[in-house]
Amino acid sequence: MKPFILSVFTLFFIFSLSAQQATMNPTGIIQCISHDTSPPLRDMPVIGPGSGPVEWEEDEVPNPSLLLKTFEDENAAGQNRESDPVLQNEPGDLPPNSTILNFNGIGNVNFVIPPDPNGDVGPNHYILTVNMMFAIYSKAGELLYGPANLRTIWEGFVGYTGDGDPIVLYDHLADRWLISQFAFPNYPYGPGYELIAISQTPDPLGAWHRYKYEFANMPDYPKFAIWPDGYYMSVNSFEFNTGIPKGAAAGVFERDSMLTGNNARFIFFQQNPATKPMLPADLDGPVPPSGTPANFLLVKEAPAGSGGDQINIFQLHADWANVANSTFTGPQVLSTEPFDPNMCGGDRNCIPQMGTSRKLDALAGFLMHRVQYRNFGSHQVMVASKTVDADGTDHAGIRWYELRESGTGWSIYQQGTYAPDNNHRWMGSIAMDGQHNIALAFSVSGTGMFPSIRATGRRGTDPLGIMTFLEEPIVNGGGYQSSSESRWGDYSMLALDPADDETFWYTNEYYPSSSNMNWMTRIATFKISTLPVGAPERRPEPGQQIIIGNFPNPFSTSTAIRYRLLAACSVKLKIIDILGKEIYMVNEGVQLPGERSVIFNAGNLPAGWYFYQIQAGNIIETGKMAISR
Repeated sequence: MKPFILSVFTLFFIFSLSAQQATMNPTGIIQCISHDTSPPLRDMPVIGPGSGPVEWEEDEVPNPSLLLKTFEDENAAGQNRESDPVLQNEPGDLPPNSTILNFNGIGNVNFVIPPDPNGDVGPNHYILTVNMMFAIYSKAGELLYGPANLRTIWEGFVGYTGDGDPIVLYDHLADRWLISQFAFPNYPYGPGYELIAISQTPDPLGAWHRYKYEFANMPDYPKFAIWPDGYYMSVNSFEFNTGIPKGAAAGVFERDSMLTGNNARFIFFQQNPATKPMLPADLDGPVPPSGTPANFLLVKEAPAGSGGDQINIFQLHADWANVANSTFTGPQVLSTEPFDPNMCGGDRNCIPQMGTSRKLDALAGFLMHRVQYRNFGSHQVMVASKTVDADGTDHAGIRWYELRESGTGWSIYQQGTYAPDNNHRWMGSIAMDGQHNIALAFSVSGTGMFPSIRATGRRGTDPLGIMTFLEEPIVNGGGYQSSSESRWGDYSMLALDPADDETFWYTNEYYPSSSNMNWMTRIATFKISTLPVGAPERRPEPGQQIIIGNFPNPFSTSTAIRYRLLAACSVKLKIIDILGKEIYMVNEGVQLPGERSVIFNAGNLPAGWYFYQIQAGNIIETGKMAISR
């Protein structure tokens, strides 16, 4: 059955007050091909890895990247080799935020590259999706369902095929879940499809409303965002068979109808072939002001020295009463500090790894998943990040932005390029909590380390443009990726817990050991707002650094607090409660270099968060732990 096209409009522009902005009407208004409601997921048999027809993305997405082609053209013109005026080339001074939960997710059971890891969190669940697979966890990290093939959700759905690029989002406004993936059953020929499932209730183990939409061009790299009046999506369009880029596209699905399982329309705006990839801004926290259109962001670089690097903001207004009157307007142009998106001339063999000459894809230049939106009442905020060349030597760092709108239009409030040492940081994801604290999580690799996962951050009151926290290692890689394809991640995801609006949940990939494609995902949680009150904050000096951790964590009765001294010194241990009150102190005396541990008994202390502080000589480091009764 072919999609029912209500109307197709010739792309045209109506120029607004600003000569740089234009208003575009829809290029297509499409009904879904088919939709239904599944049985409860808990009652459906789990489809394991490798089940069903062989997907075409068993190795990698074979279409060329629009951005890589763009960079090849620019490199030929000798562009984009310049210094970065907002480079942060030293780490922050604040103690790192220890992870709360930190556990393995789904591994590469289907032998696909890249994994496309992403996950979101609700009041009671965390859902992780990777290429072909998904899993549902409790908020304590307990596996409740899966890992299962994504085909499980669409089992019995008419004409189902699923091929990857999944996205999962929690819709906190409706207390529902969204899971999507694309499908190309005739690849490299069209048509292509986008599959979307919306949970019928807050319980992801219940039934799902399932939808299928057809695309004439390949809708690659689909990204979604929650907004009060729709589920918004961006894609990079390619002509089937030839792979010719058709440019970015934006669209919106009829959210109200999808939440009730009814037929839902899709409003589509195909841009011209020169338009670079864009991302929709995904809502966290309070709703935006009434009637606020959804925002889409993209970045544009200019020839070196021209000062023309920019963020472009487009706004999509959906008119569900008269869909033909829906508009896509922009761009509002924000001039950024100069950045260099040219990593290795677009060659995927770019980011170095320890122990091999095989390098990894940097995916430089375009915004990474997610762009996040927040409404603070007096002002609105968007945060975004992307990979850049930090110093003109193919040294990957992360350029990040905080945009604000206080009633006079969007502007850049702060920006920085995070590259605090000689290692490479890329595949970032950024988010802000309800207290203006920003977290940034990413992959890190170099000639002296395997690809690993780390996070940093800043408090809302810290100096602008700086990530002020020392990095928190989420997991240290145990090996390198040897695949000749060099594909890495494609995206990762930093989400915010709607239950407290301050706990960050992050997922990304790493390798436990060196192999062709035996990647593993990691899921970790942490907060920025739980630093001990009044705790000294000092950077370790060479020769005195201590490394601390405790296990188990959380714990009910006792935990072993472990540390390592690199020089002989006196050692003190303190335990501090969440209000900054010292409740325990022990003087361990002078200790020689090496690893040590102290057993801390919680006694009758109430459940909750506590901080342990080790002073070695003049150096102090702080960690956090949870007592669970």
